Amino acid sequence: MTGLRKAGVGLALVGALAAFVYAFSLGKGTTDEVATTGSVEVLVPRQGAQVLRQSEIGIDLAPEWTGVLQINGIEIPEDQLRRVPAQNQVFFTPGPGKEIEELPAGLVQAVAVIWRPVAGETREDADTVRWTFQVA
Repeated sequence: MTGLRKAGVGLALVGALAAFVYAFSLGKGTTDEVATTGSVEVLVPRQGAQVLRQSEIGIDLAPEWTGVLQINGIEIPEDQLRRVPAQNQVFFTPGPGKEIEELPAGLVQAVAVIWRPVAGETREDADTVRWTFQVA
């Protein structure tokens, strides 16, 4: 019986470890962290958030960065972006008469195309930051 007990304990430990690894992997993709070189300070809404159809979408960039926004592959025209130059922020809020009048229900992908004009970069040198969120 001692051998059977040891085997049972061993299997229980392996099962517990597998459950821990699985639970840990579930948390991936739901953080605010984005793989960038310190260019992004805040994503709005945050990665994995649940928002309403008229919610504001945007990005708060590090000093010297600028960019444009795309929602589900649609680039937002410059005259529909709300920029806060002092904070290097770019936002878009869906509404009547805009490129996107309301966000579609379900998973939405936002993309910020970002670059540093101060470093001589243009849009052709841009990086992309992608994040997704749910629309109720």
